[in-house]
Amino acid sequence: MEYSIEKTSPTSVSLSVTCSADEVKKAFDRAAKAIGKGMNLPGFRVGKIPVNVIKSRFASRVAADATEILADDNMMEILKKEGIRPLCPSQYHGSPAVEGESFSFSSSFDILPEVELPDLETLSVVVPDPAPSDDALNAMLDQALRRLARYEDVTGRKPEDHDLLTVDVRGTVDGKALPGMTADNFRLQLLPVQPGAKVPEMDPIVRALNVGEEGHGVMICPDNYPDPVLRGREVQLDVVLRRVQREVLPPLTDETAQKLGFDTFDALKQEVWQQTFASHMRQIQREGKTRLMEEQLEGKDFPLPESLVMRFYREHQRDAEHYLKKQHADEETIREILEHMREESMEFARKKAKGHTFLLALAEREGIHVSGQEAEDAVRAMTKGTGQNYEDLRKTIWEAGVIAAMQERMIADRALDRLYGAARKIMAESPTLRPFSEVKKESV
Repeated sequence: MEYSIEKTSPTSVSLSVTCSADEVKKAFDRAAKAIGKGMNLPGFRVGKIPVNVIKSRFASRVAADATEILADDNMMEILKKEGIRPLCPSQYHGSPAVEGESFSFSSSFDILPEVELPDLETLSVVVPDPAPSDDALNAMLDQALRRLARYEDVTGRKPEDHDLLTVDVRGTVDGKALPGMTADNFRLQLLPVQPGAKVPEMDPIVRALNVGEEGHGVMICPDNYPDPVLRGREVQLDVVLRRVQREVLPPLTDETAQKLGFDTFDALKQEVWQQTFASHMRQIQREGKTRLMEEQLEGKDFPLPESLVMRFYREHQRDAEHYLKKQHADEETIREILEHMREESMEFARKKAKGHTFLLALAEREGIHVSGQEAEDAVRAMTKGTGQNYEDLRKTIWEAGVIAAMQERMIADRALDRLYGAARKIMAESPTLRPFSEVKKESV
């Protein structure tokens, strides 16, 4: 085997390979033996069919399999020898192999560019006090109590703070309903508006209605709406109030705690504190990792592998399409919105690819790997609790060719964990928190 490697750009490589006629013959023999293994043909014992018979009767299949053997085996050997790690499945270029002749093919694929990487020992990140706030603790406690809540219909008055409402809402621009802003039997809870906070657009509409009445108002289409053409436009809101309910939470007693599976109210409070603390720590880590990545990428400029950019572009478009279908948008509307989003999707893809490239380069320097078995275990974990069949999901992932991308994402995640784990955590100043102990058990 002879080969040559050409770096066609900072992020792409072209590989040319020539195999001798003897190597081609060995590949054909190997392919024929694999096909004949276990095969049953009249006149021959199972698995004992001569290689020449297999080559004659299944010529096209043998040639295809032999070509794949030559390309895959030689590619793997060369990449390992040269220390090259493709970022995407290689693109094969060449004709099928012919027994008795030499065989040449070429392949192209993306690679990581040169990326300036930090010294992990110099990193630091500012994080908030990990102690959960009083509001967060009480919200988590209410969430636990809500499992035993009862709901009373309210009549004879307009909606008030903490009421649960059922509404039909229709959001339109120029008379056309907007996906995501039109729904029947939509449930919402009226919450007190904090001083200086923005009042939700529907609040003044529904607060002026009695059950069965219809109200109207306007809102500005938000900046995160899928269709960029509609952002900032005035949306007409038509709202019908169908139902008003009052949520009644159970009292804070030992009996209530026992109904929730705890011996005492204090045990319930302890569990609430632990869960809230764990949730807060996860949030701190997410935000810390985001800040750390932003700091590392700021001012850095390096070429991006086109395969990564296009992968994230397609994902952004698919996510938008999935959202719009869930909102019952018609096919014409979906096509129109996705077309409007093309520039934004590409901007998103380049930003995502930049961070991904940085993390993969860091993983390569730090020797971070994910084995095939670890990827298989991740696929199996995806099926737990979903009722989805593991083998079906595994087959779908392999046939779609996304297992390599899945391993790549796992590597990037581990690199980000390494980055954040190495950074020195600097505690930000925070106000004094009111102790959760002030939440007292109620007497009965």
